[in-house]
Amino acid sequence: MRFDSAARFAAVALMWGSSYFWIKIVFGGLNSAQFSFFRILVGAVAMLGILALGRERLPRGAGVWARLVLIAFLANALPVLLVELVDDAVGADADMVSVFNASVPLCVVLLCLAARRADRVPARVAAGLVVGFAGVLVLYAPWGAEWLSAGAAVNAAAAIAYAWSMLLMEKLMGAEEGGRAMTPLVLATTQAVIGVGWAGINMPNGGFDSTPHFSASIIGALLVLGVLNTGLVYMCFAWLIREEGAAKASGVLYAVPVVLTLGMVLLEDHVLGTREILGMAVIVAGLILTRLPQRTAPAGRTRSADRATPAAKSPAAVR
Repeated sequence: MRFDSAARFAAVALMWGSSYFWIKIVFGGLNSAQFSFFRILVGAVAMLGILALGRERLPRGAGVWARLVLIAFLANALPVLLVELVDDAVGADADMVSVFNASVPLCVVLLCLAARRADRVPARVAAGLVVGFAGVLVLYAPWGAEWLSAGAAVNAAAAIAYAWSMLLMEKLMGAEEGGRAMTPLVLATTQAVIGVGWAGINMPNGGFDSTPHFSASIIGALLVLGVLNTGLVYMCFAWLIREEGAAKASGVLYAVPVVLTLGMVLLEDHVLGTREILGMAVIVAGLILTRLPQRTAPAGRTRSADRATPAAKSPAAVR
């Protein structure tokens, strides 16, 4: 595993895994609708600034923007819409929700199989994802959750939608517009810009019920969540998807609960139980399995050839 890839993986896991602690601070002055809007607004402004400094530009083709809107809808808007439509989705068991969030890598594998692109998921990666998911089950032990409920169905649909968005991201970064492939920076910036629109549409759903309160700590937490945990982390995640494929990159979602649990130990005096330690150990074992370097490259393929034909590296769009 290359150092730059490992660094991006660690950065994504750390930023997403620590979001819970920053969100707790923000909720001291903002409700959920206000938080969603201001976080993505801060992220969009930051990413547009980085894009300008990098002298890159937003895509121009209507077809490309249509696919970008679809990705944003699947990853951001659809889960929120489903929660609003189903009454008991908000009250779903927290451990069950965490398990569904961690099921996204397996959903990526299943969608690849449904699209008849099993060749995009090496057996070692698939095995590691299964082991990692088993570790998540041990960590959260959601045995008493209501699995046959509307809340469970909503979270399952959200996991599938997010997995689909990853495959579309991989395909989009392999396609070329005007002779150049979309970069992770451009993809992350466009998703943040579109996200402002989705969050703005959702603002009437509680966003005007109370006056937001901004203190120094809330502003600081918003900056961290917007710039780092929304904008830059999405760019790093897109980079992982472009370099490693959606299936392998999605394994970072298993590292998130490990970071969260360890953060609770450090910041909230949480005492680890034997089951939690075992669960995290199994998760780490699965991640190691997914990220072990491949010993031999497929016959007839070289790194230079792969770079020369980026479209060949992308899976077929899931239909």
